[in-house]
Amino acid sequence: MNHLHFFLCLLFFSIASIAQNENSILLKTDFEGNIESGSIENLISEIQKGSKIRVGWKIDLNKDGSADLEHWIDANFLSILNGHVFNQIDPIYKQLPKSNIPQVEIIESTMMWTGIIGTNGKLISRYIIPELLQIEDDNLYDAMAKQTAIKEKMVATVWAVDF
Repeated sequence: MNHLHFFLCLLFFSIASIAQNENSILLKTDFEGNIESGSIENLISEIQKGSKIRVGWKIDLNKDGSADLEHWIDANFLSILNGHVFNQIDPIYKQLPKSNIPQVEIIESTMMWTGIIGTNGKLISRYIIPELLQIEDDNLYDAMAKQTAIKEKMVATVWAVDF
């Protein structure tokens, strides 16, 4: 009887945990920035109540219409503008996804990446190269300077309350 009671409790808490995770999602957008589920208004309400927010985004690397790579972060710097939410992403060291292994590798470099992601599905990003002004070779400098250009791409997003 004790084993059955233990099993039933474990099952109940597992189901409750799954339900809580599904209920934590406030908004999902597709690769065109259209809302798939949830609402921006609910997301804004949670932000204004002081809730911790996490944001995930999915990237279609091979342009086949489905996500190949997904990232998640704590939303630490949120802005609300004209009914949309934007999160500035803290800089991270450059990494390289290798989908054939699969593995995400970190590059031996001080190069960093940062961006802003919005509920409109836009990811605006750039690389930061601390030593850029110290590069003396003109060709190398030009190639590296191009890396720092601001880029924009559409991504699918998921915005969630962090319980």
